[in-house]
Amino acid sequence: MFCYQCEQTAKGTGCTVLGVCGKQPEVAALQDLLLYTLMGLSQIAVDGRKVGVTDPEVNVFTVQAAFSTLTNVDFDPERFVKLITQGGPKAR
Repeated sequence: MFCYQCEQTAKGTGCTVLGVCGKQPEVAALQDLLLYTLMGLSQIAVDGRKVGVTDPEVNVFTVQAAFSTLTNVDFDPERFVKLITQGGPKAR
């Protein structure tokens, strides 16, 4: 585990075994995956804006999903799985 997602990180450099806040390694990994998902979604959104395409629902989702990784209030792994699924590409 390596977690650097909050101001509580051990010695200000990141938690390496277990989060100082109580976060489990699985949740830290899911939060990282969610952030990578948002980076990809954001690249698509930026390209869309270049040609006049915007989606308010995507904009709101991006902010809410990013905020979910910044606050240490809900470490439910299923919550992050749902957000990752919602933000990722849809199976066809």
